[in-house]
Amino acid sequence: MRTQVGCSGYRIDLAVVNNNHQGEFLLGIECDGAFYHSSPTARDCDRLRQEVLEKLSWKIHRIWSTDWFRNKPVQVRLLIERIKQLQL
Repeated sequence: MRTQVGCSGYRIDLAVVNNNHQGEFLLGIECDGAFYHSSPTARDCDRLRQEVLEKLSWKIHRIWSTDWFRNKPVQVRLLIERIKQLQL
């Protein structure tokens, strides 16, 4: 796992390393952090940024802070399931 992967405005919060292919990432994990909550247009920026990253072949998994704090075990399970799905 690596943090803040990328450059410029296209940094991914967390990136899961692909153990089967050196130098590749399996999944990008995006979280709604301080920037998201401090910017009135953050939702639109995040949506557009995700579209750009997906066009660059990134698989993105988003974790909302409210979901994380309300039910962390479910969010962890969903994340693990997504990683296992991509490893096939």
